[in-house]
Amino acid sequence: MSSLIGIGLSALRAAQTGLATTGHNIANINTPGFSRQQAVLTPSNALFTGAGFVGQGVTVSTVRRVYSDYLTQSLRDSTAANESAGALAAETSRVDGYLADSSSNLSSASDSFFAAAQTVATNPADSASRQTLLSTARTLAARFNDLDSRLRAQGADVDRQIDDTVTKANTLAQQVAALNRTILTDGRDATNNQVPNDLLDQRDALVQQLAGAIGATALPQSDGTVNLFVGNGQPLVVGGAANRLATVPDDQDTTKKQLAIDVNGQVQRVSTAQVTDGTVGGLFKFRDTVLAQSANALGQIAIGLGSALNAQNRLGQDLNGNPGGDLFGVGSPAVVAKPTNSAGSGLAVSFADPTQLTTADYRLDYDGTNYTLTNQSDRTSRQFASLPQTVDGIRIAATGPLAAGDRFTIAPTRNGARDFAAAISDAARIATAAPIASTTGAANGGTATVTSLAVVPASPLPAALRTPVDIRFHVSGTTTTYDLVDPSTDTVLSGANAYTAGAPISYNGWSLAVDGSPADNDRFTIGPNTSGTGDNRNALLLAAVQQQAVTRVGSVQDTYNGLVGQVGNQTNEAASLATTQSNLLTQVQDDRDAVSGVNLDEEAVNLQKYQQAYQAASKSIATAQAMFQAVLDLFN
Repeated sequence: MSSLIGIGLSALRAAQTGLATTGHNIANINTPGFSRQQAVLTPSNALFTGAGFVGQGVTVSTVRRVYSDYLTQSLRDSTAANESAGALAAETSRVDGYLADSSSNLSSASDSFFAAAQTVATNPADSASRQTLLSTARTLAARFNDLDSRLRAQGADVDRQIDDTVTKANTLAQQVAALNRTILTDGRDATNNQVPNDLLDQRDALVQQLAGAIGATALPQSDGTVNLFVGNGQPLVVGGAANRLATVPDDQDTTKKQLAIDVNGQVQRVSTAQVTDGTVGGLFKFRDTVLAQSANALGQIAIGLGSALNAQNRLGQDLNGNPGGDLFGVGSPAVVAKPTNSAGSGLAVSFADPTQLTTADYRLDYDGTNYTLTNQSDRTSRQFASLPQTVDGIRIAATGPLAAGDRFTIAPTRNGARDFAAAISDAARIATAAPIASTTGAANGGTATVTSLAVVPASPLPAALRTPVDIRFHVSGTTTTYDLVDPSTDTVLSGANAYTAGAPISYNGWSLAVDGSPADNDRFTIGPNTSGTGDNRNALLLAAVQQQAVTRVGSVQDTYNGLVGQVGNQTNEAASLATTQSNLLTQVQDDRDAVSGVNLDEEAVNLQKYQQAYQAASKSIATAQAMFQAVLDLFN
C-alpha cells in the first residue's frame, strides 16, 4: 500500500509538472523567441520481487525545450540578410527620389540654361537675354549644389544610423555576455544535464537581434555559453565577457567610417568588406556603391559640362571685346592621404581631360620602387615606375618624396557637384562673339568666300591669334596658290601653298576654309573682331555644348539619364531583394514556429490530458488510503 501511495504521489508530481509546463507555454505564446517546452517523463526504477520487477511510478527527468539548432541558425541568417536588404532598399529609394524628381532634377535646370543660350545666340547684344543666361547659370550651379548637398546629408544620416546600430549592438552584446554568465554559474545543472530553457530562449532572441544589427556569427560552446564574432572573426562575445564595438575613420579614406572592436585594450579594425549582413552591412553597401557612385556621377557631369562650357567661352570674345574666361568653377580632384604617410609626401592631382573621367575612386600605393594605381570600382590596377602620369583624364604628380608604404585615395569627381559655381557676375563677360573675323579684299574679282572661320581649341590660346594675316591668292593658268602675309610689313609668312577649294587653312590658332575660285591677287584678311557685339558665332557653339559629349557616356543629358536609369534599376533590384528576403524570413520563422512555437490546440489537449492524469493519480492515492483503512478496521 505504501508503494501504491508512492506511485500515486509520483504520478501527481508528473501531472503537476505537465500542467505547469503547459500553462507556461500558454502564458508565453506571444513572447518573442519563446520555444515551447515539454515535460519528459521516465519510469522510476522498478522493485525486484519474487514475482518479478514491480514498477515504482514515474519520474520527471527534465523539462525539454523543443528546439532546432538548424532552424534557429537559419532564422538568424535570414534576419541578418533581411535587415541588410531592407536598409539598402530604403536608402537607395531616397537617392532615386532626389534624382528623378521632376521639380528638382538636373535635366530641367540644364534645359533652361541651354534654352537661354539659344536665345542669346539669336540676339547676342541684348542685355536682358544675357542676364537671363547668367541667371540660369546660377540656377544650374545651385541645382548641382543642392543635389550634392542632399546626398551628403544622406551620407551623414547613414553614418548616424551606423553609430546608433553599433551602440545597440554593444548593449545587446553586454546582455548576451550577462546571460552567458548566468547560464554558466546559476542556471545550468551540468551534473544532471539540466539547462535553463527560458534563459536560452532569451539569449537566442538577443543573438538574433545582434545578427540583424551587424550580422554577428554565433558559435555555441560545450559549457552552454555562446561566443559571437563579427567581420572576419573578431570576437564580440567570449563566454561572459563582451568586447566593445566602435566606429573609427577608415584607415584608407578618413572621410568614411569603419567598424573597429576593442579587444583587451587593443583596437582591431573590422574590414568593411567583411561586414555584409545586418543593418550595418546594408548601410555600408549603400554608402560604398549607390551613394558613392551617384555623388561621383553628378561630379563627373558637373566637371565635364563646366569644363566644356569654360573651354568654349575662352575661345570667344565678350561684349567688351576681351577674350572670354571661365563661366563656371569646377573645383579639383579630392586627395586623401593615409594618416601614417611619411612626412613631406604629397600628391597634386588635376584634370587633364574631363571627358575621360570615370566615376571611380582610386588608391595609389608606393612600395619604394613602383607606384600602383587601383580603380576602387572594378579593382583593376596599373603600375608605374615614376610620376607624373595621366590616367583616365587625371594627371597625378608628386609634390614631395614618397616613402615605401605611403598611400593616397584619389576621388577625381567626388566634389565636382559641390564645387560647381557660376564664375562671373557680369553678363557682358559671356563670350558670344568669335575673337577673329575675316575681311574680303575690296578689289576681289573671283567667287571665293571664307567659310567656317573658327578658333582652334587650345589652352592657352596663342598670343598671336588676333594678329592680322592676309591670305593672298595667285592664279597662273590652272594653278592656284596662296601666301600668308603679314599686312603690316608685307612679309610672307608662308608662301606658295597649293589651293584646294574647301581644304582647311590654319595659322596662329585659327582655321578656315575658302570655297569657290579666287582670281589672281584676291585676298582675305584674318584679324581681330573689332565690331563683334552682334556676332553670335561663339554663342552658337556655347549652345551646341548641350549635344556635345562632355563625359565618357556622352552629352550632359545622356549622362544624367544614364545615372537616373542606373539608380532606378538599383532601386528596383534592392526593393525586389528586400521583398524576397522578407518572404524568406517569414518562411523560416514559420518553419521555426512549426517546431518550437506554441500551438493552443495542442496545449489545450495537453491540459486535459494532464488534468485527467492528475485526477487518476488522486484516485490511486485514495484507493491506497481505503485499502489501508480496511486493514486498520480489522484490528478494531
